[in-house]
Amino acid sequence: MRGYTTGDRITYWLFQDRIPVTKMLIVANLATFIAIALFKMSVIGYFLGFNTATALLMPWTFVTYPLVGAGDIIGLLFGCYWLWVAGGSLERSWSSARFGAYFFLMCAISTLGIWAGAFLIHAQVPVIGLWLPLAGVTISWAMLNPEQQILFFFVIPMKLKYLALLDVVLVLVSYGQMHLLLGLFALIGCAFSYWYILPHDFGLSRNRGGGQVVRVHRRRSFLHKLNPFALLKDKREKDRLRKLFEDSFGDDEQR
Repeated sequence: MRGYTTGDRITYWLFQDRIPVTKMLIVANLATFIAIALFKMSVIGYFLGFNTATALLMPWTFVTYPLVGAGDIIGLLFGCYWLWVAGGSLERSWSSARFGAYFFLMCAISTLGIWAGAFLIHAQVPVIGLWLPLAGVTISWAMLNPEQQILFFFVIPMKLKYLALLDVVLVLVSYGQMHLLLGLFALIGCAFSYWYILPHDFGLSRNRGGGQVVRVHRRRSFLHKLNPFALLKDKREKDRLRKLFEDSFGDDEQR
């Protein structure tokens, strides 16, 4: 019987947990970090990292910047760990093909927003590493599991819905330090992740003849509470129903 080769072992490791995309992203970050930090191959960061000044000349960088391990070793390891947890969970639920398409599309939309914001304020903005796309991944995971509790920094209990809100604030503050408009444009990737998880019908019936329960009212996301217009509409609807209920009792008493 033929023994296992190195390629067989690598393939088995990649696919045994059904998260090959997540694992390849982690390996790429660790490998590029080592190459840059130990072997001074900074050309990797230039060739794969995103920069608004050279983005149109190097369009592949709109999606390759998450492959470059950036920052200090502790931050890199924490980012890889969080990608393993949140990204791995999404990849198992969705399939590797869908997760990979979502991840790199979200990365491209994020940098496209930053490029547009930097163009408007006439600034040069570099983007490198996992942290920006991890915000989008966290939002997607939190919307699917809003009440799930984790230990933030392995110490503080926090529900995922609040962690997603914290990520939004961090992205806004990080890029908004240069200009508020840039911070708002940097949130486009987070907005895309929010939209991606929302139920979309587009006029098509998914339960036609399937014998499944049809939801009359669409399930509201946890960010619904932050929309003042939605809250005002809910209040008016509750007041209207309460008035109808009270009027019905008044009619019964008159009879």
